[in-house]
Parts: sequence; structure tokens; C-alpha cells
Amino acid sequence: MEWNRLVGTFRISSKNDKVCPNDKLTHKNYLLDLGVAFNSDYRRVIKSDSFRRLQDKTQVFPLERNDFVRTRLTHSLEVAMHTRDLLTSVITKLNKNGIVIDELNESYRLLETAALIHDIGNPPFGHFGEEAIRIWFSKNAPLLKCWSSFTEQQKEDFLQFEGNAQTIRLLTKLHNDNGSSEKGMNLTASTLDAVIKYTASADQIDKKNILTKKVGYFFSEEQVFRNIKVVTGTTGNRHPLVFLLEAADDLAYTFSDIEDAYNYGLYSYREIKSFIDERTGTDRFLININSEAAAIQEFLRETQRKVYQSASKTFVDHYEEIMSGSFYGEIINEDCDEVKCFHALKEFSYEYVFQTKTILDQEVLGFNIINRLLSEFIPVVLKYDKEPMNKYEERLFNNLPRSAEELYKRETENSLDIEKDYYRLKMAVDFICNMTDGYAKKLHDTLFN
Repeated sequence: MEWNRLVGTFRISSKNDKVCPNDKLTHKNYLLDLGVAFNSDYRRVIKSDSFRRLQDKTQVFPLERNDFVRTRLTHSLEVAMHTRDLLTSVITKLNKNGIVIDELNESYRLLETAALIHDIGNPPFGHFGEEAIRIWFSKNAPLLKCWSSFTEQQKEDFLQFEGNAQTIRLLTKLHNDNGSSEKGMNLTASTLDAVIKYTASADQIDKKNILTKKVGYFFSEEQVFRNIKVVTGTTGNRHPLVFLLEAADDLAYTFSDIEDAYNYGLYSYREIKSFIDERTGTDRFLININSEAAAIQEFLRETQRKVYQSASKTFVDHYEEIMSGSFYGEIINEDCDEVKCFHALKEFSYEYVFQTKTILDQEVLGFNIINRLLSEFIPVVLKYDKEPMNKYEERLFNNLPRSAEELYKRETENSLDIEKDYYRLKMAVDFICNMTDGYAKKLHDTLFN
């Protein structure tokens, strides 16, 4: 992989199958053009309704109204902050090794934008929202008349539903800028590739491989996915900047989940101190000098800083492997106390945060909302453009935006009738994924309570 392909100005849209490497490689103002292109991507994201919806999408606590608890929006802003820190540290270390990459110096805005959009395709109610969609289809899809006509990949798109793949669909197709765009956000291929964690289709998942352990793209975006990879020169590989984005994401949610849960009263200072000491085999963390709350804050700040320094070191140490596509690990993996503490915090979150009754009860509520919405809307969308709806079904269908019908018509323009049901199901899933937590609950309560 070469940086003059990885970081470029070429834009990808679902309306254009033309693909080529960066089209300004020899332009005298190439680096300036990169800045203009990535600033344009950033503005497109910031001004989008999909980005604004993140302010009412769950990070950890579904339907929470306390203002200290993070949402997907504040989480994404924190990830953007960490990407800058990581990139600065990587560039400094590479320069010390005599490696100077002009394109990498121009990638700050690219990575910030990737951080802002990395969760933009996730449904309401956090990762349990994804699970709710998978569970609905595993229980109900075999009962649908159209299901047997789907390919294995099309079936697995729903059974293995993944927010990362939905992000690519949203960015390249669903976003329509209030009706003025048929090309999604029309972002650069470099920005899009920087959020693609996985390279597998839904029927090729191999959980033992970091590249294929989850769905990277849906059948509906297969050509768009391939175009992105051709342009950036990363076919079969991760974009190197994905390693930095993934580390920034891990840093942000691991430490913020611990902070939010403490403020929420889900654990005590004594509990986390004892847990960390036992898992790391040292008592050097969480020294209570003034107050327990202050000790936790200081511990989180210092440990987070040292972990991102460790992550940048690992990236540089394995730079050649990353650039050749032969590095398959995570960059937060150094054998040091801080990284051991980081992994211990992940275990602590699972035991003391995600398994608490407060979280589990809210997840059940979110599951029931998504389950009911899918149960009501899927039979309706399967009638669209095929058979008459009764009055109740018409009223339900009218809740979908007109852009959903327009996208369906574009995607099925050259399809046989038997192939269209896949895209009809997409209409319902897209509709629910675009909802915020609050809107999903409001619509559910308005229609069915």
C-alpha cells in the first residue's frame, strides 16, 4: 500500500462506477488539494442530519436523560480527539525513525471525520439495537415467503446485521441532503475507507480473523465497497489509518464507560481498586490522595494517556507489516502495566456496568421497541410496489420518508421482481436504523400504546 493512494481526493458515489487512483498525483498543489477535500468531507458530516441524530443515540445508557452521561455524539467527538493525539504521536515517532510522509501530515482532518462517522450507521439503543435486529430475523425471517429466494449473502446481511456495514450504506446511499443528493454524502474514498474495519461479506465471516470477524459490507453496497478499495489500493486489506481509529475508539469508550458508570453510582472506589490490583498484579493504580472521585479521575486521565502512547509505539514498531497488510492484531497490545490495566477495565465494565439491572432493563425495553417496529413495518414494506395495502398498512407505510421509496426505485431499477424483496426489507431496516432512541420510543408509543 502506498500513501499517495491511501490518502487522496477521489470521491466515491453509488451513482458512479468509474474508479481510478487519486486523480491529482502530479498536481503541484496536491497537498493543498488534500486539505480542501478533507475539510469538505468534515463539513458535509457536521451539517448532516445523520450526525445530529447521534446526540440522541445510546452509548451505554439507553434513554438516559442525565446530562453527564455520554451519547454517541459525545463519544464520537472524544474519538476524534484521540485520533489527533494518536496521529501526532505516530508522526513524531516515524520522523525520529527517518520516515517522513507528507500525506500523513495532511490526515488529521481525515481521521477526525472518520471518527465522527464511525458509529453513524448504528441503530438506536446501542449495540443491543444491532442484536435486536439479528434476533428478529433469526426468529421471523424463515416465515417470510420471500426468504427462500434470497442468496446466502442476502440472508446473512440481516442475520448478521452490523452497524459498520450500515455506516457505508448510509454514507453512500441513504443520506440525501434533504432531497438534493442521490449520491449519499459523496465523501472521498480515503475517508470512507478509514472507517471500514472489516473486509468480509456477510456469508464469509471468520471470527478468528480480525479482517473478517464481522460484516464489512452488505450485498447492496458490494460494488461501492470494491470501488473504495480499488481507489485506495487496499483491496483485501485494512486501510492503515483504521488501526488508529480503532484504538481511539477503544480508548474513548473504555475509559468513558468507567467514568460514566462511577458517576451513575454503579460501583465504588474500593471495588474498582481491588479489581485492578488483582488483574494487573500491582497496586500502583488508583492511589487515593485527596478524594476517591479525584483519584478515579486522575487514574483515568494518566492511564489513558500512557495507553495511547503505547498504541502509537506499537503502530510504528509494526509499520512495515501494517503497510504490507500482514499485521492482523490490535495496536493496544504492548506488554506493560498500563495496557494490562486497560484490558482489566474492559473486564470490569462487563461485570460491573453492562450486567447491572439498570442497563439490562433498558436494553430489554429497547429490544421490545425494535422488535415491535420490525414486526409491524416489515409485512407492510413487503407489499410496497407489489400488492395493495389496506388502510392500516397505508398509514403505517406513510411514516417512511419519501427518500426511502426513491432509493428503493434506484436500487431495483434493473432488478427482476423476485429480487426486489431484499430491497423492500432494506427499507424497513434503514428506517429503524435512522431513528434516535427517543424517536423510536415515541413512534412505538404513538402507534401501539
